[in-house]
Amino acid sequence: MEDEVRSARRRELGEFLRERRGRLTPPAADEPRRTPGLRRAELADLAGVSVGYYTRLEQGRAPHPSDSVLDALIRALGLTDDESDHLKALAADAETPAIEAQTVSESALRTMNFLVVPTAAVVLGRIGEVLAWNDAAAFLFPGRFSSGPRPHNARYAFGTAARELYLDWDEVADDVVAHLRAAAGHLVDDPEYAVLVEELLAIPEFAERWPRRDVRRHVSGVRRLNHPVLGILTVRHEVLAVLDTPDQYLVLYGLENPLPADVEISGAVSTS
Repeated sequence: MEDEVRSARRRELGEFLRERRGRLTPPAADEPRRTPGLRRAELADLAGVSVGYYTRLEQGRAPHPSDSVLDALIRALGLTDDESDHLKALAADAETPAIEAQTVSESALRTMNFLVVPTAAVVLGRIGEVLAWNDAAAFLFPGRFSSGPRPHNARYAFGTAARELYLDWDEVADDVVAHLRAAAGHLVDDPEYAVLVEELLAIPEFAERWPRRDVRRHVSGVRRLNHPVLGILTVRHEVLAVLDTPDQYLVLYGLENPLPADVEISGAVSTS
């Protein structure tokens, strides 16, 4: 089983390297190129490794690369911090710990109960599962927490309700796919992850974004919504790591618009 996990990681590592190499601008050449990006030999030269070794890396056949080789590839490819972490996770040769079912962090639940309404709060798991939410979040995101026994960030984002809610839906979709792709380095052998990705690949907008292999961790930002009750509004979200439980994130949403006088929201918290 562990050999299968290593093989899957190496294949994903090779695909990631190939896709990122294709994004680099080649030097001026006399003849037009049939494919975009640098050739393998050009990238290998930039990284200071042999063409044969780099080729085996892209083919998923090379042994675990050293830290110095990984650092050289990161520099040659111009990777971001998130992409660099992703590359190192895919290249890791350590045994994969057993993947256990997640339960929501007690400290995250306590924090949610401390919040003043109408601060909306959601706890996300390692692949975007929604583990807990409060009533303010249910009000702010209609339909987000009613899809199946355990709602999921990506399923919601590519559904009808989210497309109607987000004025910046394309950016939301890009981020959701990049977050999900970032988990691949650690969860390549997680059957739940594989089933989710296969399901989402049936959605054209997801299938279009997935091969890009964009990688981003959960980041704070601003969203624009067309809310069915509040109308056009701006929401700022902050993403906090849950220290007592790895791979969980507490996302807080601050409403910049005041609630109408006839809208009442409780501080109740729900879990999936």
